[in-house]
Amino acid sequence: MSAAGELLVWAATHGRDLPWRTTRDPYRILVSEVMLQQTQAERVVPFYQRFIERFPDAAALAKAGDDELHRLWKGLGYPSRADRLRTACQTVVAQGWPEDMRTLPGVGPYTAAAVGCFAFGRPTPPVDTNLARVYARREALPRPVQADAVAELVRVDLQDHPSGIANALMDLGATICTARAAQCDRCPWAHRCRSRGDPAIHAATSNPLKVASTKRSYGQVRDRSLPHRVVVLGLCHHDGRYLVAKRPADRHAGGMWELPGGKREVGEDDRVALARELTEELGVELLAARHLMRYSYNYPDRALTFQVYRCRLFDPQNARALDGQTDLRWVTPQGLLALSFPPANAAILARLRRYHRIL
Repeated sequence: MSAAGELLVWAATHGRDLPWRTTRDPYRILVSEVMLQQTQAERVVPFYQRFIERFPDAAALAKAGDDELHRLWKGLGYPSRADRLRTACQTVVAQGWPEDMRTLPGVGPYTAAAVGCFAFGRPTPPVDTNLARVYARREALPRPVQADAVAELVRVDLQDHPSGIANALMDLGATICTARAAQCDRCPWAHRCRSRGDPAIHAATSNPLKVASTKRSYGQVRDRSLPHRVVVLGLCHHDGRYLVAKRPADRHAGGMWELPGGKREVGEDDRVALARELTEELGVELLAARHLMRYSYNYPDRALTFQVYRCRLFDPQNARALDGQTDLRWVTPQGLLALSFPPANAAILARLRRYHRIL
């Protein structure tokens, strides 16, 4: 069974029964998300029910007076959130629901992603601390954990049942994989978890997004004054080994090792670019690719954004350097980390060192 399937089976028995989960009405989901911004779900329930009873749709809330609106919001704190919610509903009444929810007053990236996922079934993961914690532990992600990196991992699991999987993930993080203690013996993903039973990682990832905002990240801040290119790299794995290539001596960083891949063309999808590069360079086809990490590196004359994918190949043993010059090898994780790579690959090596726990 897939990871998503396992989570749905678990949620059918152990998921939380919350009133906003029984609707796909974007208005009601928006109300719940705004209320949940500063308050735990169980405490929000009675406020949500009273609020929806009085203001059942966007049109009703758009006409609400200040006194009644603030009275019903009292106890949730930050009454300005209620004011912005009313303004958003006035916009909806006048213009309809927008394609991009972030155009509504007071709606940020997280709330927009949540409404898109729960109301419209889009694979737009609303990454909060609970989701980040689950994936930081399952994948043993290096700190600091970046929300966009978690979103890429979540998006893979959301494809078939976005709202159901997203709700199940929130429940898993809120009730099982909690900040205080990971109850690994009750977790449906225990057999998939790379930090199962590791109290050190559990403690380090109790609040992964907070850590991300205060600690140094891998890579660099992109220099936007320089010409920019996107490079896609494949961390190709087979039988516990990774595929690496040695750069010819007459090229930049000659004699050093690198991962297969290359520059993404303008308008090209990452995975399409990676598949093209693997075919052109190695004569093999891409079987599967999952986003692993994103980081930037600045050269004196250009800024590069690296998109790294963990991937599998059709007929991996038939990979060969089509230029006749490049030396290819399948190496163990320890062997890879012993090779000499260009400085631009330091972020990948740090990630692998953490993942394989190699000092």
